[in-house]
This record gives sequence, structure tokens and C-alpha cells, in this order.
Amino acid sequence: MIRYFAAFLLILGMLGHSASAQEASITEWRKDREEAFDQPSKPTPREKKATEPSLPRWSAGLNGGYAYRLFRAGRVYSHDEQEYIKDLKSGIAFGGDIAYFPWKHVGFGLRYEMYKGKANLDSLQSEKVTIQHLSGALIHRSFLKNGKTAILTSLLLGYQPYENKSAVGAQQFTFSGKTMNWGVSVGIEQPISPKFALNLTGTAMMGAIYRLQRKTEFSTETLHLSKDDSVDLSRFSLTLGFRFL
Repeated sequence: MIRYFAAFLLILGMLGHSASAQEASITEWRKDREEAFDQPSKPTPREKKATEPSLPRWSAGLNGGYAYRLFRAGRVYSHDEQEYIKDLKSGIAFGGDIAYFPWKHVGFGLRYEMYKGKANLDSLQSEKVTIQHLSGALIHRSFLKNGKTAILTSLLLGYQPYENKSAVGAQQFTFSGKTMNWGVSVGIEQPISPKFALNLTGTAMMGAIYRLQRKTEFSTETLHLSKDDSVDLSRFSLTLGFRFL
């Protein structure tokens, strides 16, 4: 009887150990799962967006190049007169500008340009022409796919003084006037460093003068011109320049 009782106790002990081990196993399993569930999931790392290069708000530049006036000449009777008109239409243009971009694609600016041209017809006649313009500019800026090369389109409106120093034989004249002007320009700008860029710009300017002041050595008079006799200041220029960003 005692032997059966001892065997019974032995069996209970084995069952208790098995249950304890199973419970411990379940607890360990639950512990792992609870730790896994309780631990906040780490956010999936996001790919960093490619940062856009910082765009300058202010820029200033200098430029110079070729210019061609678009006025219609009167009757031309000889080859020498043709060459004279050709020389008078062709000239150089140079100047500078400053721009401010409060937005990425739209900005404002000021532009100054001076045109100079001259022509000589033997020793009988000569002209030296200077046309200036000071304009305000509304600028649109867009970028090519590389994100650096910019296309700048500007609408110009401003003030345009004109001066023509002429000589006919020994007689000297100075014609001067001023008028409003407007124009458009399209340019491409390529940065070559964070603070420096090159640009190529084509500009078309429009304007005409209907009142001139004519000065000689002895007198000054004002000339009122008709539409057909007005001085056409329209011209096109192609300039190469550099900009400080």
C-alpha cells in the first residue's frame, strides 16, 4: 500500500513539473509576443527628397554685343549711299541690369543699355548716333531639366533719349529727343559657379520720336515731325554677358 502511495506521489510530481514547464514555456512565448507588440514600430526610413539648389533672389549683370536698327531708309541712289545706310543701322550695344525675384518664376528688374552707331559718306556727310534706354522689367524665369540653366523672358517699358551728331560739309548739327520705349527680351543663363553665371540675350526695342531739338553753332530750334518723318528707334540686339548671383 505504501508502495502504491509513493508511486502515486511520484506521478503527481512528474505531472506538476510538466505543467510548470509548459506554463513557463507559454509565459516565455507570451513575453516575446508582448514585447514585440508593445515595442513601437520604427518608421520606415523615407528616401530623402532631392533638395533643390537655392535660387538667388538678387542678381546683377553686365553685357555687350551687336545691335541693328530697323528703320526704313528713303530712296538710295548709289552703292556708297547703300553702304552708308548699312553702317548707320549697325552698331554696338552695352549696358547692365539688376533683378530681384520674390518668387521662383517671377521677378522685377531695371535695365540700362546704350546703343552707338556711326556712318561716313566720304567727307560730305557723317552721323554719330547714341540711343539710351532705361527700362523697368517684368521677368519670367523657367528652368531646363537640369534645374540650373534658366530661360529669362522680360517685358520692358521705360525711357529712351536719342542724340545724333551730324555734319554736312562744314556745317555741324546736333539732333536730340526723348521718348517712351517698350520691348521684349529672351535670354539663356548658365551658372558656372554658385555666384557667377554667363548669359546670352536677344532684345527687340520699339520706339519713335516725333519732336526733335536741332542745335547748331548759332541757333536752337524744335522740329515737330509727322508720322512719316519720325525718327524710328526700333532695333534688335544680341549681347553676351556675365551675372553676379
